[in-house]
Amino acid sequence: MPSPNPIPRSSRRPPLRADEACTVVMTAGLLWAVTGEFTTPAPGRTPAFIACDIRLVNDDGSESAPMQDLFAKAFIEQIEELAAESLAEDPRVAA
Repeated sequence: MPSPNPIPRSSRRPPLRADEACTVVMTAGLLWAVTGEFTTPAPGRTPAFIACDIRLVNDDGSESAPMQDLFAKAFIEQIEELAAESLAEDPRVAA
């Protein structure tokens, strides 16, 4: 009996570098996997997140190919703000 085929992924994500973080945020009614560099600013300043990879998370948990080149700058900034908030709340990143 043949073994079942795994769910094909449209694109494999490269491993994270030491200075990168990944989180999932919801905006526009969809889930987005965001990878980028989380920066810790000077005291009193807002944390920043610079996205280098934005992918749509599908219903089955797979991710689309990178999509950041398709979005308007304002939408990318919104996703980066949500990612910064999400990562700031994560005790693993805040430590």
